[in-house]
Amino acid sequence: MEALERAFAENPLTLEDFPGFFLEATGHEPYPWQEGLLRQVVQGGWPEAVAVPTGAGKTMVLVVALFLMALDPKAHRRVVYVVNRRLVVDQAYEVALGLQERLEEALARPSGEATPLVRAARRLAALGGGQPLEVVRLRGGVPRPRPTLQDPARPAVVLATVDMAGSRLLFRGYGVSRGLLPVEGALFGTDALYLLDEAHLEAPFLATLEAVAGSPGPWGRPGVRAVALTATPEGLGRGGVFRLGEADARHPRLGRILAASRRVWLRESPSRSRGKDLVAHALRLGEELGGPVAVVANRVGRALEVYRELGRAFPGKVLLLTGRMRPHERDRNFARTRALQERLDGGEVAFVVATQALEVGADLDFAGMVTELADLSALKQRLGRVNRRGQRERAEVVVLGEGEAEAKEARPYLPEALRATWAWLAALGAEGGVDLSPEALAQRMRAQPPPPEAFGRPRPPMPFFEAFLPLLAHTDPLVPLDPDPFLHGLERAAPEVEVVWRADLPETAEEVEAYLEAAPPGPKEGVRLPLYAVRAWLRGGAADLADLEGQEEEALRPGPPREGKAFRFDGEGVEEVSLRDPRLRPGDVLLVPAGFGGLSEGHWDPEAREPVPDVAEWGEERPRFLRLHPKVLAQALEDPEGAEGFGQELKERLRGAEGRREAREEVRRFLEERLPDFRAEWRPLVQAFLEGAFEVWPWEEGWGYGGYVLRLRQEDPLYGSRGPEALEAHSRKVAEAVEDFARRLGLDLRAGAALRRSALWHDLAKQDPRMQLWFLMSAGEAVDLSSRPLAKSGTRLTRKELERLRKEAGYPPGQRHEHVAARPLLGSHPLEAHLVATHHGRGRPLPAPSPDAPGFPVPLWAPWASWPGPSHGESAHGLERLESGYLENFLRLLKEMGPWGLAYGEALLRLADYLASGGEA
Repeated sequence: MEALERAFAENPLTLEDFPGFFLEATGHEPYPWQEGLLRQVVQGGWPEAVAVPTGAGKTMVLVVALFLMALDPKAHRRVVYVVNRRLVVDQAYEVALGLQERLEEALARPSGEATPLVRAARRLAALGGGQPLEVVRLRGGVPRPRPTLQDPARPAVVLATVDMAGSRLLFRGYGVSRGLLPVEGALFGTDALYLLDEAHLEAPFLATLEAVAGSPGPWGRPGVRAVALTATPEGLGRGGVFRLGEADARHPRLGRILAASRRVWLRESPSRSRGKDLVAHALRLGEELGGPVAVVANRVGRALEVYRELGRAFPGKVLLLTGRMRPHERDRNFARTRALQERLDGGEVAFVVATQALEVGADLDFAGMVTELADLSALKQRLGRVNRRGQRERAEVVVLGEGEAEAKEARPYLPEALRATWAWLAALGAEGGVDLSPEALAQRMRAQPPPPEAFGRPRPPMPFFEAFLPLLAHTDPLVPLDPDPFLHGLERAAPEVEVVWRADLPETAEEVEAYLEAAPPGPKEGVRLPLYAVRAWLRGGAADLADLEGQEEEALRPGPPREGKAFRFDGEGVEEVSLRDPRLRPGDVLLVPAGFGGLSEGHWDPEAREPVPDVAEWGEERPRFLRLHPKVLAQALEDPEGAEGFGQELKERLRGAEGRREAREEVRRFLEERLPDFRAEWRPLVQAFLEGAFEVWPWEEGWGYGGYVLRLRQEDPLYGSRGPEALEAHSRKVAEAVEDFARRLGLDLRAGAALRRSALWHDLAKQDPRMQLWFLMSAGEAVDLSSRPLAKSGTRLTRKELERLRKEAGYPPGQRHEHVAARPLLGSHPLEAHLVATHHGRGRPLPAPSPDAPGFPVPLWAPWASWPGPSHGESAHGLERLESGYLENFLRLLKEMGPWGLAYGEALLRLADYLASGGEA
């Protein structure tokens, strides 16, 4: 019996186990609606929408989806939880991490224990190759050579914004390197259940998901399924909505939450004095209620204004929460919802000033709120943060607006939506105060329905035509198809770029590109901003922003121009950006000097001129590099004035070093001596490098960087595998990995056999003697000649050094070994030919011509590979020519399998290759 079958047989699981599983996984029993949702999904599939009031446990749909994975191996293996906010406090991420932690704890329990959570954990671990759940939060950063998920069979929860998830689904992933677009498209377009939090806010993306959803793909796994999670089903215009029942209102805990009193008052406030009015009402509520007060502004600029004013009255007791905040500061200040709520309850924080970022994802409870008028959908979300736990006897909300005259500063909301919302609330008696508990609000909406325009006008979705499908699949060469209309609708929205601040940015594009190899920006360093606002900022201007994705362009304020150099990176190369005419593209990463300013306490503030702290060393969970550059050392050392001398002394010590190894040891000795000079928070980071294996950059002569970067080696795609590896050993490892994927996914035997053949054949053309010589020259250590031919050199050289050795070995520049191996397979094994040809993401739909002269034979036969073709192939493969049949084969497979089905086969092989290579894409 296979391990998977045995794990399922020895750990039976039924619907009746769900309450026990939920209790162990979350610490409390499920609400009636959560049990009812699971029963409905098992009996008839997921509903189109789940309508649950704010505060009623909507995020716990994740628990339902995870239990379903454990119950049925045919269920979607990936849950993609999508929001349209840049969250400050991400409750869904915390829930997912908590589930992961409890499942791993359950897996470690003695074999005799068999609670529902333990049995579910064992079943999930059998599906996941030993790990029950993977949790990933998608953020920005420079495109890197690694996929979002490394095991397509492992149960996973991915948390992302609409842009991050949707662009990947459409093979145009923001922050994804060109070669990985098909892999990301497969992961997000196959075997994926999308949960859209407050989906009425992104109706165009929901329409796109429904257009690409369909029957199971050719590999036997399900496709895409979209479920809208919303407290405002009125904005969706859909049937098939799952709602709370009478048992939920009677539930002791949930019933208290649904009946929690919130008295809402309407107050007129002219736009010119809105900031002062927000502050005045906040101070009054804080004094009267004796509890924490939230202040919600519609614009980042106004939120900053209110934050500064309240901060003067209550220094140290005011927090600012906006989605336009650098993740580094966000994680340091607001890492956990529970910790922030404890600070609110204990009086440590008296006021929280926020934007739309507070509307979704934040499980926070306030005694009172002052908010600018918003459309009814947004206002319902804001009300849900007041008396959220149902434990306060008195809770109040003040809504400020200009009444019927509201129009001038309506953005990001429509003037008619604000007027309709004001009129409806006034009709309820809100000018004199009205109770709008979740239960009362629902009753009033049924008895006195708001006009449709109060919910705002949804953007018209982009029609999704069959003709788009082959265009989406064309990723090399890439068809420039903008994903934005499919994500945010036909009306013009503002695409975004990511801004990263560095203190030690080199002066030329060539040096920046090499520098990014050694010190690439991580996901905690950048702030995603509308492209038009960044262009204006580079020119010296400023734009006030809302905190929603896909917003329209705003008016700009001029300012003095900036001085210095900025660079854009798109995953393919680096270019300098003109500050007078910044030419940026959606999804670009913009690198700017820290001296440009632009952040205040981590929040976007285009008028801020103070240098921005460089946080690159903390760009990810684990340290990757340490920059010993004077401008970085000024932040790292106890005495900033000693940074120049520190750098100069290190340079002198390395001047006499002969070879990389001696340089590493000299750096290690130097850092051991100078460790006490570092600030306390930097010492653990430096210690990690003293205890680990690292490389020193730049090593070659001629760089004007002005310092050194130490780069940790472990699990580092830049430096490749850990040593030279034989072609046979590597190919067999890939074959075993892809067969393991196939078993755990339940693929049929024919699919598994095709994948295994592709794995054994994918690198055969690396037997080219010129490539073998290149491997030997770049291995950097003695190679056991009996292990030849090699699949990898295990090099730790930089690209510049590798390029020099390639020339010396005589291997043609830009030659693709995979295309040489694919050519003989086209007639007899069309699917395997495609999988081999595309296992580096190239040739979709046409390979580049070979740069080699005709007539050079490349060995292909190997005694262990069951190779069906000739013993040698032609280096000048000719697949770019129409008569080769390559394009015809691609289009035929695309028609048979669909863009996501075809890419899924590629992803299975490439992820197996990645796994066998020790994390090298």
